[in-house]
Amino acid sequence: MAGNCVKENCYPEETGCNDEGCGVLTDCPHYKPHQKIKDESAQQTEADEFYIRMPWTGNAMGLKDLEYLTSMSKVTIVGIAGVASAGKTTFLATLYCLLRHGAKLGQYRFAGSLTITGWENIAWYLSWKANNSIQFPPHTTSNAGRVPGLLHLRLQDENNEQRDLIFTDAPGEWFDYWSFNEKDDNAAGALWIHTIADAFLLFADCDMLSGMQLGKARKQTRMVADRIKQGLGDRPFGLIWSKSDVAIDPDIKIQISAHITNSPVKHYKEFETSVREGRGGEFHTNVCNSITWLLSVIDENRNELPAIASYEPKDLFLSIR
Repeated sequence: MAGNCVKENCYPEETGCNDEGCGVLTDCPHYKPHQKIKDESAQQTEADEFYIRMPWTGNAMGLKDLEYLTSMSKVTIVGIAGVASAGKTTFLATLYCLLRHGAKLGQYRFAGSLTITGWENIAWYLSWKANNSIQFPPHTTSNAGRVPGLLHLRLQDENNEQRDLIFTDAPGEWFDYWSFNEKDDNAAGALWIHTIADAFLLFADCDMLSGMQLGKARKQTRMVADRIKQGLGDRPFGLIWSKSDVAIDPDIKIQISAHITNSPVKHYKEFETSVREGRGGEFHTNVCNSITWLLSVIDENRNELPAIASYEPKDLFLSIR
């Protein structure tokens, strides 16, 4: 054992550093090497303190893990955006629970994950407990660094074709800072998501929009939407009405929708979702439908592969030019 880490859930002696950006343990401020008694017969070398993080731990990914995944396959990154407590993590936990129980995303089914522990950690709160009650995932803290936790899903269709999805699980405070000033140091994570994501889901909290925080919630949702629309291009942009089991004034929805669409958005759609099933399971269905829609738009935007001319299609070796 080379040393200890002062952070919870990090075991450098087993898996290497679990903190973002610290592939070399000696670069990590949280890592404390053991003090060793000098022994002339056993000299400590620099290699003793050099550990590279394993590419798969089951926890939420960081940038190093993303490099590992993108080196093997084309990855679709879904940017999950919204202010604090808007229901972003609960949405992701609900999505995972539905897929775990056989729900499909269009033609795709759940086929595994490199962050299965990360998914299970947030899904645990939605599972029935001994007292027949459920809880909600805790608030994603804003001290998570400059890069969000990344949750991975592998999907597979009936033809065994696979695709990899990454969902960003970021604290809402990042988007608060970003909506006011995109160059704010505290907004670096939100700016990174906006730059790297292939698609976006913005969360509008129906609970906040129905109560005393209506004015604040409406303003925040509009401001984050405006930021997402900057340089959006062909990327799809979905609005999630989270906690839709809470009724709100229809005029509020019309106002927010009109604000987002007051300038052209090429691919835009709205979905009412909730951790509750809703009438006929509509809220849960919309959780899956939102991701299905994003994937369909992304597939439509892809360029078709050009046909490769060959002298003899039946013999690939003789067809080489």
